[in-house]
Amino acid sequence: MFCKHDLERLLTVDAAPAVSIFLPTHIAGRDIRQDVIRLRNLLSKAQDQLCEKHGLRRPDAEAFLKPASDLLEQNEFWRHMDRGLAIFLAKGVSAIHRVPVELPEEVVVNSRFTLRPLLPLLADDGAFMILAVTAGRARLFCATRHGIAEEDAGLPQGVAEIHAETNYENNLHSAPPARHADRTDRGGVSMVKTHNFGEDPEELRKAHLIEYLGRVGGRVRDHLKPFRGPLVLVADEEIQGHLRKDAHLQGMLEDGVVTNPDVLEIDDLHRRAYAVVRPMFESTRRTAVERFNALYGDRNTAERTTTRAEDVMVAAREGRVGVLLVAENGKVWGHFREDYHRAFPLHHETDGAIDLVEEAATETLLRGGEVHVVTKEELPSGASTAAILRF
Repeated sequence: MFCKHDLERLLTVDAAPAVSIFLPTHIAGRDIRQDVIRLRNLLSKAQDQLCEKHGLRRPDAEAFLKPASDLLEQNEFWRHMDRGLAIFLAKGVSAIHRVPVELPEEVVVNSRFTLRPLLPLLADDGAFMILAVTAGRARLFCATRHGIAEEDAGLPQGVAEIHAETNYENNLHSAPPARHADRTDRGGVSMVKTHNFGEDPEELRKAHLIEYLGRVGGRVRDHLKPFRGPLVLVADEEIQGHLRKDAHLQGMLEDGVVTNPDVLEIDDLHRRAYAVVRPMFESTRRTAVERFNALYGDRNTAERTTTRAEDVMVAAREGRVGVLLVAENGKVWGHFREDYHRAFPLHHETDGAIDLVEEAATETLLRGGEVHVVTKEELPSGASTAAILRF
């Protein structure tokens, strides 16, 4: 999961040169071999740029890129891919992210990291989470409309864990001859508070299920602390009831997918969960566009809007952008002059130029504004971005 916390961490890096590598990847199959070749080629380009534009010696450039080049030989790493791979390297910094969006195949070596390809994950209609739970296992996924990837959240794997711990505790508290010979008090096993349920197996089943779901909820809460998007619960009716009543999970939508997620293929799981969040995402984006158009089209309120990328970028740095609309794949190259506190657009990319649209989006996100990725047709003619100003 790539979220705002990761964005903030990467933007604080001030150690040129900074290398950003993006490539589309395959989840499985023979095409994975092509992903390795793609990364090798991108690393070769990055090495050339480090030497030619930033004056590094070839051995130093190789050492700089080593955290990424090490991946080329890690077969296990490539067996657990998603739709895209993003790699960020700088002095003392190495960040590798598998993401559920298809990324462009490119390498950028600049004075700071490039984050534009990841904006679909950070936009207000970008990422959402899926929690799929059965009595046998629990899984957490990060997803967008484009794809889905399982998170390594360390979730407990079924009621069987609770059964095992309960049996172990019962053995420890029974008479010594009844204990298992191969178990001791020093195993470091987390004990479950047990009760005497007599001969009622249904009460015991419910108690173990509730204990298990409580642990799932706790782990999910910890894992999602930096995440502010919606969460879709996929589970049967009984598990839905317990989790909604007791887990208090941030962002969980009232509507979920009521089914056994273990019977769904991963694509079907994604499709059904996205159907839950899609109306909310579309409504939020549509409301933002309609609000901009209403202000932009009224001469009494037009001053609260702007579509000039250079003005949007400066306003975003000042914390004045409340809502930002960004065209898919739209870029505006330019320079920012600290002495004038102004941005100057360019006709094409040059050394040291920055993407004013990307800069505006990241600054808006960092200052609590909304960012929505829209089509070019939803913006005023010729614009790559449009903003509603707070003041």
